[in-house]
Amino acid sequence: MALQISEARGVFSVFGKLNKGNANILKRHMTNFLNATEKVILNLERVEQIDEIAARTLESLYRNALQNNTILIILGKQNEKIVSTLEATNTAYILSPNR
Repeated sequence: MALQISEARGVFSVFGKLNKGNANILKRHMTNFLNATEKVILNLERVEQIDEIAARTLESLYRNALQNNTILIILGKQNEKIVSTLEATNTAYILSPNR
């Protein structure tokens, strides 16, 4: 499945495979919203697969939000398809502990 990003009530949900070929698309899309609001929720619970480059790109997005005093909540701790990659790349800390 190709990468899809949808928004409903302030929550951005990502569907499909997140990889080096499309991670920058997600980053550019989310950066626009991070610069315009003080809180953004990114839901990765429906991501089917993630690679190391995409994990690092998400980490970069997270760090940029911190530097700009923007709250970025990344959901996906329940998604076993991505957690192992995030743990292997030491980027699992970006996931919100709530879900």
